[in-house]
Amino acid sequence: MSPGTGRPFARGFTLTELAIVLAVLVPLVLFVLDVLGPMLAFQGGLDNRRQLAEVRQAFIAAYRDNPVVVDAEPGARFVLPGGTIEVAGPDAATGRCASGPTTLAPLARYLPQSPSTAFRDGFAAPMCILITARQSRAIGGVDAFYRVLAIIAPGANGRLDTIGACTTGLSATGELTLCGDDEGVLVDGFNIAADLLRQTLARMQLVVTAYQSYFQSRAQADPSRDASINYFASGGTPTERWDAGGPMPLSACGAPSPLLVPGASGPAAILGLSNVDVTDHYGQVMQYDNCSNLVRNPQNADAAQQLPPYTASIVTTLPGGTVLRVNAVGAL
Repeated sequence: MSPGTGRPFARGFTLTELAIVLAVLVPLVLFVLDVLGPMLAFQGGLDNRRQLAEVRQAFIAAYRDNPVVVDAEPGARFVLPGGTIEVAGPDAATGRCASGPTTLAPLARYLPQSPSTAFRDGFAAPMCILITARQSRAIGGVDAFYRVLAIIAPGANGRLDTIGACTTGLSATGELTLCGDDEGVLVDGFNIAADLLRQTLARMQLVVTAYQSYFQSRAQADPSRDASINYFASGGTPTERWDAGGPMPLSACGAPSPLLVPGASGPAAILGLSNVDVTDHYGQVMQYDNCSNLVRNPQNADAAQQLPPYTASIVTTLPGGTVLRVNAVGAL
């Protein structure tokens, strides 16, 4: 009993007892860590790849839905109608990525999870978002604009690695370098631009074919079937060299006119085409040109371009501002 209290003595652990406990626990902890470590690293790697794939797919979907907005921006930014995603690179001192809960907010509708969690990799470290400035490359003689993005997970060490001459990063032309345990994926805007251009050209060709068929049908309906008449439109000058009474209106001769006219039976309907048929794969309504100096027509300022075979153009504007024309040729 403790003197004067009537209570039993309170006895702690002796150093010997603590040493015995530690001698038992330390090997056990080391064994558990040895077993769990590879498992945790493996799971983190799986989570990395899943996270990278989800964010990459969100960027691709957003790019495809908004190519005109994305590539109207010349700088190293990813602009969407709902906001702008800026470069979130590594800190110069720590290598830790600068992304945060709001970095991917403009991608919210494309992500399967909240942007406030999507910015982290499988080890809960912020990921880096690297973006090139707008690039340009010719596709079939047409200048296409695009940009490249890299999403990089820094992995278990939580930072982008620099090992010898190897430094993780994205070059100005869109080449990705990965070092150490860093993992990353690319969003190649060139592939998106090329795919959208091919689909747009195919749709423009459909409209061109319909316009050429219109020319032929109007010519066949004319008893005189005069080769000097431009059956692509009516209303031009001199009037005798245009399709008098034909339903296809003259386009604005200083600039192309839209194929869709709100609230009226416009050129698209005259050609038997739907709204979808005359909308390019950038979401823009195509235009037509049957009287400017860029097509052969009776009122062209260049006398040599006033003679048949007459032409008309189907026109659209690519992201970045390149004007694309596909010509219809009138043949009797």
